[in-house]
Amino acid sequence: MLSQRMLLPMLLLALGWGSATQAAPCEPEASGWQPTRYYTAGAAVFHDGQWYQARQINEGKEPGISFDWKELKTAPECDSAQTKKQQAAEKPRTKTKGTAGTGNTNPNLCQRPEQWRFAESYIVGSLTTHGGMVWEAIRPTNGDMPGMKEPPHWRPVEEHCSLQLDN
Repeated sequence: MLSQRMLLPMLLLALGWGSATQAAPCEPEASGWQPTRYYTAGAAVFHDGQWYQARQINEGKEPGISFDWKELKTAPECDSAQTKKQQAAEKPRTKTKGTAGTGNTNPNLCQRPEQWRFAESYIVGSLTTHGGMVWEAIRPTNGDMPGMKEPPHWRPVEEHCSLQLDN
């Protein structure tokens, strides 16, 4: 029969409270934020001397500036779940919006791209109209207004055929 002295440590180990199951805090050098990387919700990064946790999947949205990140008071634990979140997320699947390229296959037919919409998702190469200009997405974007984001998600298409129709 087991004594009460031996029963308590065995019970704690069975419940997962043993010292071997505790994870160490994440290392800042290994968890630095990278603007070209996708982060899943819950992923922790170290940026400008502070730890942040992603609220949702994002890429290029700087911690401390964007609402997409929540500031953490302490370094997160780098257990297997956090390590998995730190790995690059799958790029979001989005639909093409607007007209691809600078025109159609018929050079005599020019279509103006649709007006930019906040709630739309755009993939690389999508065209839209905003502020009297035509813009091309240079990275996947959702809610990023053309000409207003760092790093930029859009580039102006100054030579688009629909702009020449206005003149």
